[in-house]
Amino acid sequence: MKTQLQRIRKEKGFKSAKAFAEHIGMSKNTYTNYEQGTRPLTLELAWEFADALECTLDELAGREWPAPVFSDPGQAALNGYWESMNDDGRDALVHTARLMSGSPDTRIEKDRPAHDGVPAEVERSA
Repeated sequence: MKTQLQRIRKEKGFKSAKAFAEHIGMSKNTYTNYEQGTRPLTLELAWEFADALECTLDELAGREWPAPVFSDPGQAALNGYWESMNDDGRDALVHTARLMSGSPDTRIEKDRPAHDGVPAEVERSA
């Protein structure tokens, strides 16, 4: 966490530990002890640091989220295609899936009404 805290602090524009300590209302010495790892960091304080630095706890701890594992190779392929596309390609993929979901020939649950199936944050302008 030590190197991550310092790295993120600098990336967010706080060039010195003193500047960030003042920003969060903490003494420079106390903050420096957290940044250097000589003082244990509680979860609650890590939340405060993450909020002030506008990052996640995972980022603060240096944790990389594992890639999802799909049991269906088709789903894995679709996700791979999604990741390799620009915004226009992603829009086209969502549009195609939406068209296909409206057809009773391609839906599993033919007796139920079709739904978008795509969260709003994934949809762009498709």
